Amino acid sequence: MADEAHVVRSIQWRELFPFINLFRAFRIAIQPSKLLLGLVMVLSLYAGGRILDAIWMSRYYPSRGEIDAYTTYLWNNTRSPSFDNLRQDQHRENAISYANLLVQNGIVTDRSVALDAAHRGKYFSVLETKIVQDRNDRIAQVDQSLDAQIQQIKSSNATEDQQETEIRQAHDRRDADIRQAKEDALAHIEDLARITPQPIFDEFLNYEARQFHNVYSAALSSNWLGGVYNQGMSQSAEFTRGRSFNGSAAQAGMNEAMQLPGTMSVVQAISNFAVVGPGWLLRYHLGYFVPYMAWFILMWAIFGGAIARIAAVHFARDEKISVRQALRFSFSKVLSFVFAPVIMLASVVVCGVLLAVGGLLLDLPWGIGPLIVGCLFIFALLIGAFMTLALFATVGGINLMYPTIAVEGSDSFDAISRSFSYLFAKPWQLIFYTAVALVYGALTFLFCRFFIYIMLGMMHYFLGWWLDGRAAQFWPEIWPPVSDANLAYHLVFPALAVTDRIAAVLISIWVYIVLGLLAGFVVSFYFTANTIIYYVMRREVDLTELDDVYLEETEDEFGDLTVARPADLPGDAGTSSGASLPPAEPTPPATGPQTGPT
Repeated sequence: MADEAHVVRSIQWRELFPFINLFRAFRIAIQPSKLLLGLVMVLSLYAGGRILDAIWMSRYYPSRGEIDAYTTYLWNNTRSPSFDNLRQDQHRENAISYANLLVQNGIVTDRSVALDAAHRGKYFSVLETKIVQDRNDRIAQVDQSLDAQIQQIKSSNATEDQQETEIRQAHDRRDADIRQAKEDALAHIEDLARITPQPIFDEFLNYEARQFHNVYSAALSSNWLGGVYNQGMSQSAEFTRGRSFNGSAAQAGMNEAMQLPGTMSVVQAISNFAVVGPGWLLRYHLGYFVPYMAWFILMWAIFGGAIARIAAVHFARDEKISVRQALRFSFSKVLSFVFAPVIMLASVVVCGVLLAVGGLLLDLPWGIGPLIVGCLFIFALLIGAFMTLALFATVGGINLMYPTIAVEGSDSFDAISRSFSYLFAKPWQLIFYTAVALVYGALTFLFCRFFIYIMLGMMHYFLGWWLDGRAAQFWPEIWPPVSDANLAYHLVFPALAVTDRIAAVLISIWVYIVLGLLAGFVVSFYFTANTIIYYVMRREVDLTELDDVYLEETEDEFGDLTVARPADLPGDAGTSSGASLPPAEPTPPATGPQTGPT
């Protein structure tokens, strides 16, 4: 009997290895309520960008693929020639090429007017329609040639079997010529788009979307950390492939700046998505960056906070609150969600302004300016140290700020305090958990993206399986074939009839909703994984149990819940930062039937 007391009945693996809790992130993040919130957030950000593009002056639009060139410029650490000069030269030479097309096609005769139109991307649809018309004329000639060949074959003295063989070969040549005509037209439209100024949000969105594919490709090749970025050899280097209408010096300089062997890693793709893309927007389009980032932070706070709230309750109590309850919570805490990451970044900016003001002392006359700056330089060092510390702490702890508010129901100052505390108390654990979440998240994204690729590919194939004639000819233009390199696609509307255009638009809406759900999953996984990391870090630093979560009074009775398992309920009446579980009702004594007062 004494030996049986020391027998190991079971092992609590999550207690022994806390990072195992992160593997619940996919099951929690894939829940429909979180995907819906993520989709609505993505659509809101998309709508905000489109509205800004509509009111923005087209003269300040960037060249197509400009962020790709900027990314490679940064990764290659190239500083000569400067990217600003290359960017300006490319804008100028693209405008010249575009103006030449307008003049050559007789759309604009005055050279100065053509250059002004080129800077604004005017008459793009006219040029695109002309390319499509040339393609249609070419297809019509192919059809006429086929009819002539068939008549000639039928009038020949060949046997019936020989005639059938020759007619079949003529049809094959006709189909090949039509495919070639379509491919040439698409190539010309691509060339036209390459020299056309792109709306800022279009350029930014396309770049950010390509980083998802880069994560997918890098994960497939198991390239997580290594490799040197080479945009010039990647599929997204549209800006620098040299397929412009002229071999310009700016194009050659841009290509030269990008010649570096290597491949992109998962970490680099995520860095491009989170740092390089927004950094380009901040540097070259500050007026656009400010309102769009304000909108982004607001949407991130509302919908991201709601996702974090659902994940917090789901993980801690294995219960699911409704979307309405989650949104009510995020709206009540919206200022906390907004200011949690902004406060420290604002403090860095304020300190930078103080240093800039101090630098003006150098302009004082009689040579006393440098002397004063030298005497006060110790204060500049202190300010610089605070700025660096605040920046590092914000970057390292920003992922824990939203989970803090969602779990504790606290404010932005508590979110800053706890995130910094956990970061500095156990930095290596936080780095390790973040790395595990990154790898696991990339693998789950790979699975979800592959699932959608197979689904769309099979749909496209079987929908066009038995099509023939005109339907078979225009089906690939109504819905272009699904490509593993890029699930998104571009519709060439001038090539379609009115009814075909309507069908293409309706199909694209549903396809992009599916792709939006994929982006929504990324958002959901991000907040879910970081919420779990917060729980684990809180237990390691503060010794708080994983099932301790703040509950509002309106959440004491959930409307749409899965009742927690008995094993998940605390054995003792522990403390909680919010409402605790209600005590059991006392059992009345087992007495006989009672009668009323006599």
